[in-house]
Amino acid sequence: MSHAIVMSLFYGWILLAIIGWIKMARSKEKVPPVTSGWAIAINSAVLYALAFNIIFFIQELFLALGKYWLGLKAVLYHNNHNWFGNHPKESLAQGYGAFSIFIAGILFSILFFAMKKSRSSLRLFVFWLAYQGLMQSLPQFGTAVVARDTDTGQALTYLGWSETTGNILMMVSFVLVIIVSLYSSKYLLQMAPTDLHTQTPAVRFAYLFRIAFMAGVMGIVLIFPFRVPPFERALAPVIVTFFSVPWIFSNAWRTRPVTTIGNDANKKVIQLPVILLVILLFIFQFVLRRGIVFNP
Repeated sequence: MSHAIVMSLFYGWILLAIIGWIKMARSKEKVPPVTSGWAIAINSAVLYALAFNIIFFIQELFLALGKYWLGLKAVLYHNNHNWFGNHPKESLAQGYGAFSIFIAGILFSILFFAMKKSRSSLRLFVFWLAYQGLMQSLPQFGTAVVARDTDTGQALTYLGWSETTGNILMMVSFVLVIIVSLYSSKYLLQMAPTDLHTQTPAVRFAYLFRIAFMAGVMGIVLIFPFRVPPFERALAPVIVTFFSVPWIFSNAWRTRPVTTIGNDANKKVIQLPVILLVILLFIFQFVLRRGIVFNP
């Protein structure tokens, strides 16, 4: 059952997109001559990479702090953490990471909706922070029952959760991944330059392809330098992206036309996020890679 759920999560968006393309091919609607350009894809990719790394850092920070709070020596790295010593509750502390970024995802979601009239690219950044918080945490809860050796799996084992409870959590978590992604289509379309970009499925596909799908793909490339070495750590952004972001894009035909708010990220490539991403890379590779020690 778990394998079927994971496969439906990975491949279900393809079926959804194919249905949309078939419906578009049969439609008599005329596609308005609009284009959103590639500035939005580049800006969104940079913000996506920033958000991924910040959320992942929060997860590793609270995993390290969890051990430190137990009186153990902990070391925080750019893509991992370690600790020395033993404590009866160290398995429970392994769940602090996923729980912390889940809470972060909720808090950033609240902030995103509080900025509902904003045209600033900051709103797109907050969107990706909220999205990454949820997309990096929910699958961890979902796979915990079948992967007991994972961080969250160890925490649930410590709590004594039964296999039945774990299966329910798995189904709820993966369903939430899909639901959040499908609803995200609407909120990203609101950032389109004009209402013409949301009037037909074809133009909605085009805009979501840039702001979400291509942003995710390019974002993976930008994230790679933050993850290595070791190379296997580079798989995390690939898994997170292709289990979630494609659902946003494939849902374009189901999303109704929306009244757009617009966003500054549509206009030109914004330099500040690029500078911040470079600074963050230096911090990750020249500070965090060496390790920050938390001594009790």
